[in-house]
Formats: sequence, C-alpha cells, structure tokens
Amino acid sequence: MTTRIPTNLVTPAVRGPATQTLTKPAQVATQELVRPAVQEPRPGIVAGGCFPTDSGQFPRPLPHPLPLPGGPRPQPEPFPGDHCGPRPLPHPLPLPGGPRPLPKPLPFPFPGDRCGTPVPTKPTDCWSPLDVGALVELGKLDKTKGPVSGEQLADAIKTGTADLDGQAASGEFRAFSEWAQKNADRLSPEAKQVMDIYAKYAAKSQAAGQTGIPQAEHDKMLAEMSKVGDQGAKRALAGLDKLPSPISGRDMAKAIERGAKDADGQTKAELGAFKDWAQKNGAKLSPEAKEVLGIFEKHANKATATGDQDLSRTEWKNMLKEFKGVGDVSARTALEKLDKEKGPVSGEDMLEAIREGVSDNDGHAVTSELREFQNWARENKERLTPEAKQVLATYEKAAKGAGKDGLSQAEFDKMLKDAGQFKTFRDDSMRTSLEKLDVKSGRISGKDLAEAIKVGAGDHDGQAAGVEFADLQKWARENYGRLGPDARKVLDIYEKYATQAMSKGETGIANSDFQKMLREMSRVGEPVVRPTYLAG
Repeated sequence: MTTRIPTNLVTPAVRGPATQTLTKPAQVATQELVRPAVQEPRPGIVAGGCFPTDSGQFPRPLPHPLPLPGGPRPQPEPFPGDHCGPRPLPHPLPLPGGPRPLPKPLPFPFPGDRCGTPVPTKPTDCWSPLDVGALVELGKLDKTKGPVSGEQLADAIKTGTADLDGQAASGEFRAFSEWAQKNADRLSPEAKQVMDIYAKYAAKSQAAGQTGIPQAEHDKMLAEMSKVGDQGAKRALAGLDKLPSPISGRDMAKAIERGAKDADGQTKAELGAFKDWAQKNGAKLSPEAKEVLGIFEKHANKATATGDQDLSRTEWKNMLKEFKGVGDVSARTALEKLDKEKGPVSGEDMLEAIREGVSDNDGHAVTSELREFQNWARENKERLTPEAKQVLATYEKAAKGAGKDGLSQAEFDKMLKDAGQFKTFRDDSMRTSLEKLDVKSGRISGKDLAEAIKVGAGDHDGQAAGVEFADLQKWARENYGRLGPDARKVLDIYEKYATQAMSKGETGIANSDFQKMLREMSRVGEPVVRPTYLAG
C-alpha cells in the first residue's frame, strides 16, 4: 500500500532562546508595566529638599491604572472556538486565585526624586544634610564644661542659623536636635526650654513646606529665647514679691541662696534676674538688701570673668560669709555720724542716732539694729556720757520686751519719749552751738569757743548764768583736752562773769556785762602792748 504524504505540513515548534510574540490577551495583560521616562529635575529645587509638585502637595498621586507605553492597547481578538464573536475582556484581567485588591500608591518616588524611600508626607520629613555652620557652633558647646545654660544654647542657635541659607528648619535644626538628644544630660532646664522653642518654630515652617524659617519668625524665635531665665531665680524672686516692704538684707540673702545655689551654669542669668527685679522694685529694698545684692554681683562677676558659668564652692562660701557680715545699714549710717564727732557723745546725740537708725520699719529694731548700737557702744564706751548710756539702756529694755515682729510704732514712740528725758544739755541753743565744736577737728581755739558762747548764751532767755552755763561747763569738762590755751582763757572769762551774776541770785547776765565779757574774750590772744616812756 502506498503511503501518501500530505502537502500541508505543520511547521515544527522550535525550542531555543528566540523570543516569541505573544498573541493571547492573557499574555498581553500580564506584561511588566513600564513607567514614564525619567524627566529632567524641576527648577527651584533647594539643597536637601524634595521636588515639589505643581500644587506643592506630597505625596504625588499616581494614575491608576498606570498608562502603558504607546497609548491604550487595542481590544484582543476572540479566542478560537468562541461562537459569540468578539467579547469585552475585564480590565485588569482576573489573576489566578481570585480578584486582587486595588493597588495602593507606589511607596517610592518617580525616578529623579532625591528624597529616598519612602516618599514623605511633608517636605521636611525628607533627609537633609547636617548644616556645617550649625556643627561649628555645636563644636564650641562640646568644648565647654558642665551644664549648658539656656543662654549658651540660644547664642549657639542664633549664630548657627544666621547664614540665611534656608536651612533653619531642616539641616540646621537637624544638627541641633540630634546634638540635644545626645547631650540631654548636660542641658539645663533653661536650655531644654530654648530647644523646645526652636522645635516649635521649625515645626511651623515644616508644616508650611519650608526648609527655612522666615526672617520675621526667626527674630520672634530669638526674642522668645532671650526671655528664658533661670527657673530657680524666678521662684526665689516670686517669694520676695510676697513679702511686705521693705525687703531686708536677710530676706535678699535667703532669696539669692535659694535661687543661685544650683550648679546649672546660669550664674550670669541669675544675676541678671535679680538685678532686673531690684530695678523694678527699688522702693521696696532696704539699704541692707541693696548691699547684699552688691555682694552677689561682685562674686558673680568675678566668677564669670574667668570663664566659669557657676560660682565655685570656695567663692560661694565666701559670698555667704559676707552676707552674714552685713549689719543694719541704717543703724550703721547713723552711728557713722557719731564717729565724726570728736568729743563725748551726749544723751541727745545717742537719742538722735537711735531715732535715725531704727525708724526704717524693717523689723530689725530688736535684732541687727540693736546689735549695731551695742557693738558701737562697747567700742566707744569712753566717749559715752552718763546720759548717753541711759538712753541706750532704755532702748535695750524696750527691744527685749518686744515680740518676734519687733517694736511696733507705738512701742517705738514710747521708747523715744522715755529716752528723751536723759539730756546732757538742757538748753537747746547752747547744745546746738556746742555740736558745731564737736564736729571740728583738731584743737578748739579761743575764737571758736568765744563764738560758741556768743551764739549759745546770747538768746536773751535769761539763762546765760543758768542752764546755758551749766551745759558749757559739762561740755568743757568732757572736752578739756581739746581746748587750746586761748580757749581755756575764754572759758575762765565766761566763768568769772557767770559766777558774778549767780552771786546776785540771777540766772542771766545783764546785757551790758555780757557785751563787756565778749569784748574781753575777743582780746584773748592779742599781743600785749607794753607802755613806752620817753626820756625828757
């Protein structure tokens, strides 16, 4: 039998690397989607920033489904065997295993984006390089010792963000933020507060899609940082605000000790806080409080001048010791007037000093003020007249009987009245005249004493030979060593005319006799002219 070979031979399949053209729709639908070609970077891109879209929004929405190269695909031909003609195919085609959920936007940017992966929701979430200027300032902080104060960090931020490169909310902020995290144990409470302010303004710029902080906002930020003060000092000064006037030296010393004892590197800020408060409350400060504040300023300036941010332990102890040595300034000032007087201290002198030194109502009449007078009296006991000692004893008695709040105004007035009866001089005019001699240095001349007698006994009160003469005698007895030879002669002349009047039972010296006495006193010290005889 003859075998017939068909003429329509089917071409055998060829295996090999040759690429076959897919014709089935399923093959076409599962091809890898090709993205658009890489575009050139858009203009206006800042260093370290992202490519903004036309609308400025991030992330950039992607079309779904993604467009294919060459435009839309034609509808495929029906499969062989279909008898219904061409039919629409679902798009996208169903995949094995059932329908798949719709894909979410791709988690990576278009080719050419610099933000890395994933695409941020805000432009400032993008990675930014550390700013060199900020790193330089932070390097300076690394070289410091001890806690970093708020003032130090604020100065570093001010300098590190001053280059106008548009990185205050990105590269510069990143540098300061990372440094603050690594050095959290060194940051004082004030420094942390400064960093919080910076973070607040940086976040505001980031939310607006900016990598820098606008100049107006930057100035506002620095101004807010400058107001950050020492929290310990603020609490101490708030305590002083609650105290009644006047603020004593002891109150001020306690406030400084509470507000500046923490080693937080804030001595300069603490001093500034106390000085600002004192300037605003000057009327409330006693002289002692001002003196204490001056001591604090002296020691603080000494410490900061050497580069220290806190008082050393030795400096601190020396300052507290000086605080304790501050007495009552008002009492000390009154006693300084007595120091200027060369002669004995009368009862009137002591009473006036107590009146001036204790009447400041600072509540220290029974403490520091009393100690000031007691110490002075102990050092000058040879100058005190019996009346002055009695005045001081009256003051001590009233002070010891006062309560813990000191002498009330009524008690103080009563004390002055009781002490006022111990007068060394009975005549006011003579006492006033003799007080001028008390402040005169050196020897008392005859002319000086004659002038004092003329003023003190010439008031026509009829006491030139009475209490006025008694006052002068008492003063002369206590100041005899200061009288020069001429002054002693003047004293003898006054005594002669006064005793003549007293022998007649009079307390005054007749005006004719008084004028005669003054003329005789004026001639004391003049050279004696001896009579000259001419030979006949």
